[in-house]
Amino acid sequence: MQVHVAVVEWDSHQHELSLIRQAVFTEEQGVPAHLDLDGQDAVADHLLAINGAGQPIGCARLLPSGQIGRMAVMPQWRRRGIGSRLLAKALEAGKARALTWVFLHAQVSAQPFYREHGFLSIGEEFMEAGIPHLAMELALPIPFEAPEATGKPTVREQQATSASDKAELRQHHGEGDCLRALRSVMVEPRRDVNIYSPYLDHLLFNRDDVVDPLSQFARRAPLAQLNILIHSSDLIVSRGHRLLALARRLESKIEIRRVPDDLGSDASSYVTWDNHGYWLMPDFREYEAMSNVYDPAQANRLNERFGYLWQRSAPDPELRLLRL
Repeated sequence: MQVHVAVVEWDSHQHELSLIRQAVFTEEQGVPAHLDLDGQDAVADHLLAINGAGQPIGCARLLPSGQIGRMAVMPQWRRRGIGSRLLAKALEAGKARALTWVFLHAQVSAQPFYREHGFLSIGEEFMEAGIPHLAMELALPIPFEAPEATGKPTVREQQATSASDKAELRQHHGEGDCLRALRSVMVEPRRDVNIYSPYLDHLLFNRDDVVDPLSQFARRAPLAQLNILIHSSDLIVSRGHRLLALARRLESKIEIRRVPDDLGSDASSYVTWDNHGYWLMPDFREYEAMSNVYDPAQANRLNERFGYLWQRSAPDPELRLLRL
């Protein structure tokens, strides 16, 4: 299958782009034509997929604001990876515009597709053009710029360079794959680690091969800090937990807090470290994860969410009563 995806201009490719959008949005989904033609096409980067016969088969656009939209693939060409290629090209266009993040309004039925590509859902469902949607966003990696060669690199510069060399968004599917990814990133932290897990998942976090590297990290780094946020301590208290035992032994370096009930709506589970790496399950009930050892934009976005909740959380008295 020969398919070419290119960034094109509205003025020169309006006909091809309009054919796809009319077929998918207006005819197939019943979206009024005036809602599709919103007057912003002239300032957008447009992505056009063309098959080997030169026929337009898919499109998308990126607005200067960072919004990705008008994602459409002709029915007979779906489930062939064309949507993924259009989205990848849109992200490339975003990086070329020096955007630090992108967002979109995803039809609810398409949410799994965007989650597979790293997007996070924000807020509740809403109606747009008579169709249920979800707002989703994705932080774009910040290009790593090596320092000028003015002498021997510092230890921090060496670590940053090493991390950026390994930078790659990885997808993990199923319990085993998510666990292997978590184990592999546990050796990365050098300064600080944040863990957000609603129930401190026993399958993932109550394991020697995950806890031992965290213990070594906390003991070897003089200023090391491990902060953990949970929603409930019920399972932890009833079943015990290795991370709790470690926190009891290293109280000055490890702290566990419980998120207030009115703020405990985030179903994700994630680990961030050193302001540049992360491991993330968008939904802790589904073992589908992604990770990147060097993506400061996404790591900092997760850290901002973590910091907001951390400041409003407090130690759980039930954990203090637990005998370890």
